[in-house]
Amino acid sequence: MTLEEYFKLTRPPFPKAATDKALLMTAGLEHAIKRLKFAISRDTIAMLIAESGCGKSTALSLLCRNLDAATYNVISTSMTTLSPFSFIAHLVAGTGLPGHRFKGETAATFLRHLRAQPKQTIILVDEAHLLPDDSLEDLRLLTADNLDQGSPFSLILVGQPLLRERLCEPTHYALWQRVGVKLRLRPLADHETGPFIDRHIKAAGAGRKAIFDSEAVAEIFHHSRGIPRLVQNIALDSMLVAMEAGAKTIDAQAVGQAIIDMEID
Repeated sequence: MTLEEYFKLTRPPFPKAATDKALLMTAGLEHAIKRLKFAISRDTIAMLIAESGCGKSTALSLLCRNLDAATYNVISTSMTTLSPFSFIAHLVAGTGLPGHRFKGETAATFLRHLRAQPKQTIILVDEAHLLPDDSLEDLRLLTADNLDQGSPFSLILVGQPLLRERLCEPTHYALWQRVGVKLRLRPLADHETGPFIDRHIKAAGAGRKAIFDSEAVAEIFHHSRGIPRLVQNIALDSMLVAMEAGAKTIDAQAVGQAIIDMEID
């Protein structure tokens, strides 16, 4: 018997890519999206940091869906371990333009193309904490290529907390000064963990309200530290433990066994 059959669900619970029905719009997520949109409107660089699994990709996806496609063109990348020249060429390839032999020529062609566009270009760089120093400096120079004009594109740097540490280094002080919006996406609070789990369960087609009891939710929060990805992983494994035990409700004991099986602690 499958997990879906056992708990009478219509679709797999806690999928890797959450549907809109499974998404819990927390105050932190809503605040992040509003501030990112503000940064775009003010033509300033934005930085969003969060621990792995805290919803950076979710925030970016929601941001893009909230932007008017007739006004904005989004270039998104997470290929940040490329060499500086390859990184610029990768961004240029995202516009459909051919590359050039030298980085300067490639960058100049890229900027001319962006300035000629009727839409405002937004460049989203995920995993930005992995960018080489020269790539970070190139991005700064690209956003300020002409002092008499505004930036040719809006830049949003997204990454783990190491990104903030790197931008605060003397090497990148000029870029740090240009970051007008600085955000940190925090893990779920304890009072958000239950609704987060319930939202996923309902999106999977659960007919009853409480598959996880309150003590199970508290245990999940404790072991996951509120990190959404860990909450999902622990909750899913707890359901498997409960099914194997013939239980229809997930309790703290099932969560504890799941933690042992997953070797989280």
